[in-house]
Amino acid sequence: MNLAIREGESVGLVGESGSGKSITALSVLRLIPSPPGKIVSGQVLLRGKDLLQLSDKEMRRIRGAKISMIFQEPSTSMNPSFTIGSQVEEAIRYHQGGRRSEVREKALAILRAVKILIPIAFFPVSS
Repeated sequence: MNLAIREGESVGLVGESGSGKSITALSVLRLIPSPPGKIVSGQVLLRGKDLLQLSDKEMRRIRGAKISMIFQEPSTSMNPSFTIGSQVEEAIRYHQGGRRSEVREKALAILRAVKILIPIAFFPVSS
């Protein structure tokens, strides 16, 4: 497979069930467990860096911050035991850091941008 995506561009991978869309995206993000999965050749370049050569720690810094994936089945992407706000906050805190109030504002901005208007009461109560 040869796929080139320019900076700032969003790409949707479309195909029949079982055609390899999810495996392709998970491979780019290096989220396929080995074994059983293994990338045997090629490169995955991001701004000239081959992601296949990076350590797990370096990949964790890139995932969600520089490259991400929206999973096909939303019911498996979010944990119903936690509010959506707290889960978005957790991702921001993990990848970007920042003060609690800054993280909360970023999470609210993201939820508003995708038209998920959740009253603040759905966020965990600050202590």
